[in-house]
Amino acid sequence: MIVVVAERRRLLIDSRRLQCAGEHRCFVLEEHESRYLRKVLRLKQGAEVDVIDGRGHLWMARLRDGQQLELCTEIEAPSQSVISPLPKLGLAIALIRRGMDDVMRMACELGVDRLQPLDCQRSVPQAEHRPERWSSILQEAVEQCERLWAPELSARCSAAAWWPTPSQHDLRLIAVTREMESPPLSALLASQTSVDRSIWLSIGPEGGWSDQELAAARAAGWICVSLGDTILRSSTAAVAGVSSLSNWRTFRC
Repeated sequence: MIVVVAERRRLLIDSRRLQCAGEHRCFVLEEHESRYLRKVLRLKQGAEVDVIDGRGHLWMARLRDGQQLELCTEIEAPSQSVISPLPKLGLAIALIRRGMDDVMRMACELGVDRLQPLDCQRSVPQAEHRPERWSSILQEAVEQCERLWAPELSARCSAAAWWPTPSQHDLRLIAVTREMESPPLSALLASQTSVDRSIWLSIGPEGGWSDQELAAARAAGWICVSLGDTILRSSTAAVAGVSSLSNWRTFRC
């Protein structure tokens, strides 16, 4: 006998809104949320929805009248809670002309915890910078890939200002090409055992890092790594690098 389990839909709601649900455990949906549930998903009154706060918690909820959701339990008693995975994974990527939307989505699906857009000396003037769209893409990706922790998207900054920003305790890696002495990312990760420090990977623009940016990164303690023998587009390099980080975190000893 085959049992078919109905797919449960998820909705990411800011924890501050959830805290305002009150003793009745109800909160009003925003217009785009109501439209998504009613028009896109075609949910009827009484339909069940999983609500997440992006901070590791999930609640079961029911659609009331198309405009409100009612939590099935008290806000202090979520149906599911998970701690944030360790170590934290961060991706810093130069603004590029095409592909940033896909990078944001796939980085989220692969488990990146922090995203940092960078202005670089060789970023083209047509490079995309659409933080509101990226925030929307990340929210949709969190809901669809069933993450309970949403990634943090920081405001863009210049690479020169970024290099000293992460903690010196973090493992800070910068992807480079045509530097034979740079170790492969996979080999460097294989030697890591600690989960107490975050890992950052920085990906440059299509034209590559400038000599000044590389010199400043090295001076700030960043370690150059290789992503392979071929030259990758920035968007491809970002996904390849993040995949290596995610696999290492999942299967590390």
